[in-house]
Amino acid sequence: MMLSFLKPFLPKPKVRSLAALQQFLEDEAAYLAQRSVVEFVRNELGSLSAQAFADPRFQVKMTVSRWDGFAAILADMIGLAHAHLLAAGTPRAALDTYFGDLYAAILARHPTPDHRPQGWDPDVAALRTRLATRAVGPVDPQADATVTGSMIFDTLPFIPRDPVESRMVLSHAFAFGLIAFNDRLRRLLVVGALGDELVAPRP
Repeated sequence: MMLSFLKPFLPKPKVRSLAALQQFLEDEAAYLAQRSVVEFVRNELGSLSAQAFADPRFQVKMTVSRWDGFAAILADMIGLAHAHLLAAGTPRAALDTYFGDLYAAILARHPTPDHRPQGWDPDVAALRTRLATRAVGPVDPQADATVTGSMIFDTLPFIPRDPVESRMVLSHAFAFGLIAFNDRLRRLLVVGALGDELVAPRP
């Protein structure tokens, strides 16, 4: 239990391979989506949160927020990793293809949620377009996460007391998390090794 609590604060190894990058992105997205949505809901419901989380109907609705939050923040994180490697000189065509395929592969690793009978194809197509059309240069993680937080707010299983204020609070939670993630990317990505592996001929 204690190790689980300390996990976010433990030193993380450098990300030197594409396999490590995939695991890093998936873990970070799952953690931020789960923490942001669940903490926000618990704070909003206060003393009623235990009763709500014990209700299977509420849990079904929460699953929508968790999955959509995971998919959306994963797309934001992939966009940031793409920008870091692009700035390092990795060919854009290779990056666009790799990260679009990676997004699809990570989502496909999990059972398709019941509320997504069409699967994740629209989300994957949207990310491919986003990567291909985004200008070269610094990206704004806060702007990306604000959009994501607002979108996830609309999936919540209840209407908060103050929707305007609560939407802003949830958006800020995602923004703070994504800004911190971007800082970790700067420290941990070994862009040279990742770029070399990305363009290396496949066996």
